[in-house]
Amino acid sequence: MRQWGSTMNRMIKIIVIICVALIISGFVIWDVPRNQVVLYLEKEKIEQTAHAYLRAEIEKETKQVYDLLAPSSDYRKSHTYEAYLKDIADNPSPAIRTYRIIRIDRLRDNDNRQNYPNVDKFVQVEVEVTFSHSGPNMIYNYCFTFLKEQGRWYKG
Repeated sequence: MRQWGSTMNRMIKIIVIICVALIISGFVIWDVPRNQVVLYLEKEKIEQTAHAYLRAEIEKETKQVYDLLAPSSDYRKSHTYEAYLKDIADNPSPAIRTYRIIRIDRLRDNDNRQNYPNVDKFVQVEVEVTFSHSGPNMIYNYCFTFLKEQGRWYKG
């Protein structure tokens, strides 16, 4: 009888070790649960960056807006700050009056390292916006892409 209990304990230990190994390898191999953990850990930094960007838009702090655009973005690569100022002067966009961040989700790895070698992650930030030219009940829903580049979050 004692032999049977010892064998059962060994089998239980083996099963537990196999289960733990499968769970750990699942987190390493499958990026969805891993990115959920990363989103939980990074959400505050992402939200701070989104608030900084949107407040800068509202307050017309053009240098802050430009600095929060991802250095690897096509726009930032092709436009200096001076070119950006000329661009917004020539093509004024509606001014944001208010905004509210609704959701931060869909964090994912960069699968396009060829075109964006410095980008680590992408995330969607859903925002409700009202513009100065519209009434307070005119709420628009936008989904902005933010990205993590060399350890820092930017507007994509």
